[in-house]
Amino acid sequence: MSQPNRFSVQRWKELSASGIFQIFSEKGIGKDGVRAAVGQFREIGRTNDDRGLTFSAVTQLASTIYCLRAFAASDTQSRYLPAAEDGTSIGGHAITESKAGSDVMNMSTTATLEGECYCLTGTKRFITNGPIASTLIVYAKTVENGIDRGLSAFLIQTDWFGVHTEKELQTAGLRGSPIGEVHLQQVRVPMTNRIGHVGAGLLILDQVMKREVLFAFAANIGEMEQLVENSVRYSNKRKQFGVSIGSNQLVANRIVETQIAIELGGALIESIAARIDGFEDLTIPVAAAKIFISEANLNATVNAIYVRGSNGYLVSSELPTYLLDAVPGAIYSGSNDLLRTKIATLLGITS
Repeated sequence: MSQPNRFSVQRWKELSASGIFQIFSEKGIGKDGVRAAVGQFREIGRTNDDRGLTFSAVTQLASTIYCLRAFAASDTQSRYLPAAEDGTSIGGHAITESKAGSDVMNMSTTATLEGECYCLTGTKRFITNGPIASTLIVYAKTVENGIDRGLSAFLIQTDWFGVHTEKELQTAGLRGSPIGEVHLQQVRVPMTNRIGHVGAGLLILDQVMKREVLFAFAANIGEMEQLVENSVRYSNKRKQFGVSIGSNQLVANRIVETQIAIELGGALIESIAARIDGFEDLTIPVAAAKIFISEANLNATVNAIYVRGSNGYLVSSELPTYLLDAVPGAIYSGSNDLLRTKIATLLGITS
């Protein structure tokens, strides 16, 4: 069955009831909580056919719940965490702009301190959960007393005056995850809704994105497991020349190639999750995991289509939707091309 073409409220409720959003309250935000979340998202990927919904759930746990638990003041946590953790309040984070995608520091959205409030103005684009969110963590350049204080994070409610989230962007894949634009027109944000210290936005974003990558691509591992299970079943059942097509080593190798990626990608994700709350710099391992798994997932989907031949390319097959859902994995959470450049820089390769 193909993935739904829009966000499913009922499925979101079912996912919330599974306890996925309460993992950090039960296990903590350190490695125990991260490893538990990685395991649960892998299982969700293996059993769920709505990959867009899975991505929306990743955004909820990483960008909102983790961010609040790790960096928000206790009063802010008490006001916003209960609804986020029971799934009744949907959240997201607003980073990307039309002229500031990977170049985060080029963003133009500003937060200017005016008395006891910050005044936020700007437009964010490609915001996961934007059209359905009750709250958003907005990253903005901060100005206090005329001085640029760097990037800071702010929690806003989408029902506040000056917040507009109506424009939804129609994507080719991950249709169960609404993505849109967020327009901020002189939105007044209380100082108590700033997350973390002034100018700590990049630090917060770095930690949030590391977890988003772990959760999203753990789900991809589960999705590849689903592809392998279905391909094995099909290759054993489908007969040509009097034998199952799986007896052809070239066909079998396509399935085995995906299983190898599952073993390697899964081990890498687990290794990073186990080290996430130490002092080790995990920038390269996280980038490598994101690149490897996103590209393996896309390759796995193509191989699954090849195993089924023409049947895999029919609209009635779930695989074309799988393919469209796999493509953006190389784009979101930092494009793979940029991440390769970052790894080269960190290795000391000069331009």
